[in-house]
Amino acid sequence: MQKTCVAIHDLASYAKSSLTVVLPALEALGVEVSPLPTALLSSQSDGFDSYFFQPLTKEMRSIIAEWQKLDLAFDSIYAGFLGSAEQVSLITEFIHFHRAKKNPPLVLVDPVMGDDGELYGPMEKEHIDAMKKLVTEADCICPNVTEAALLLGYPYRERFDEQTILRWTKELAYQSKANVAITSVPVEGKMAVACTEKDGSYLVYYDQIDTSYPGSGDLFASILLAYFLDKDSFRLSVTKAAQLTALAIKKTQNLGYPYRHGVSVTSITGELALNRIESKQS
Repeated sequence: MQKTCVAIHDLASYAKSSLTVVLPALEALGVEVSPLPTALLSSQSDGFDSYFFQPLTKEMRSIIAEWQKLDLAFDSIYAGFLGSAEQVSLITEFIHFHRAKKNPPLVLVDPVMGDDGELYGPMEKEHIDAMKKLVTEADCICPNVTEAALLLGYPYRERFDEQTILRWTKELAYQSKANVAITSVPVEGKMAVACTEKDGSYLVYYDQIDTSYPGSGDLFASILLAYFLDKDSFRLSVTKAAQLTALAIKKTQNLGYPYRHGVSVTSITGELALNRIESKQS
């Protein structure tokens, strides 16, 4: 049977990020997805002057209650955008419930809070504190530099040397007890993912691209989850996620999509499927 995942994220009706990236990416990688939307938006928020936003906290509770009646079990849980401390607490309870099962799921938390040194919207301290607790429930966390700084209580930095960013990963690993991958780290003129896990601390470099798109972090997390769920090493999972995300950004740019369209998963669907087949055969 296919591996399964609960993908907990917001759903945008137009443009690509969050669930409109996570769903096609994980399915192409052979993971069957059950979405648990945290909010409904008219479009993804980055690059639009206005947009409709409706939190779905009440609906999340109802969906979870029905799932529990069905006694559903999942191989993995991917927690992404959570719009309030209440939602963070709800998902913490959801993880606890499934951790108590005979075959507990792999849990990945992408602590979505901000980027480029800025918070997404009016993020309250209560929300950040709740997120610090949520990452302790994870097997893997993949914050960007802004989110790593918030979790550690450090000021945002635009540049790092290798020693400093690896110290951050070690501190996050100690704080969360999870495998850590800090994404999109500028290290001495190169771009890297900084990691700490049971086999040590290291940097995974990837091709630097002169642009980015909304949803790139969601794509990275989805690929990382799919590989790690399939028992690949954390290092290989991060490497594949970095390489394939960089490829998607390049292809999105070559197709001429504007920034606010978000990253195009469709442009690399073939590569995602082929990589999984090759990985399973090796």
